[in-house]
Amino acid sequence: MELTSSQELILWLGTAGMAAGAVIIAAIGFSLPNHERHHVTASFFVCAIAACAYLAMATGTGVWMVDDQPVYYARYIDWLVTTPLLLLGLLTIGLAPATGGGEAGRTRNGLIGWVLGADVLMIATGLVASLRGESGDRWIWYIISCVFFLLVLWGLFGPVKQHLDAKMTPLYTRLLGILTVLWFIYPILWVLGTEGTGAIGLTGEILVFAVIDVLAKVGFGIVLVMGVKSGSRSHAAA
Repeated sequence: MELTSSQELILWLGTAGMAAGAVIIAAIGFSLPNHERHHVTASFFVCAIAACAYLAMATGTGVWMVDDQPVYYARYIDWLVTTPLLLLGLLTIGLAPATGGGEAGRTRNGLIGWVLGADVLMIATGLVASLRGESGDRWIWYIISCVFFLLVLWGLFGPVKQHLDAKMTPLYTRLLGILTVLWFIYPILWVLGTEGTGAIGLTGEILVFAVIDVLAKVGFGIVLVMGVKSGSRSHAAA
């Protein structure tokens, strides 16, 4: 599919934004104590993978035509990998470490499995909805995807909050608020965009997705690692 100059520019800016985010997060990570640097890993790779996906789209690949409408499958591959990593970063911030194994460890692993499993199904069923083109059953797949999205939020706001590490609760709560607000925009944009009702044109859709992606990945990651850095300083001072 031939991109317009505006669409190509937006995708190149998305590539640059994600790449810059990965570099910034890595740089902040090197300033953290060794025992805290694992918190940087997921956020770094979220941005690095997204940069590759945007590069693919900017260079005219990563797209299928379905019923004469473009479906950017590179975007879904990105989400299928990066959203579980993003959630893993959030969960490792919030959940208390399972130092003793046993029941506590099994509960922790079960919560992580629940949230990540629901997230993968949210993205996978959303991709199926997009690939159904103008078929009416795309809305069934869309609703299924939204159900799994709500299950992700239920896990994060419900069971996970009952097992939080007390000292990390404020950062977890702040990150969860950012994630919730930004992620609610995605299903709304899908309905309004070319894969849904077509109320928003392709250029507008690409622009809004790029802005939300950068905020949800780079912005979220920087808030996460800066929160860890601030917490490390507080503990060192104490």
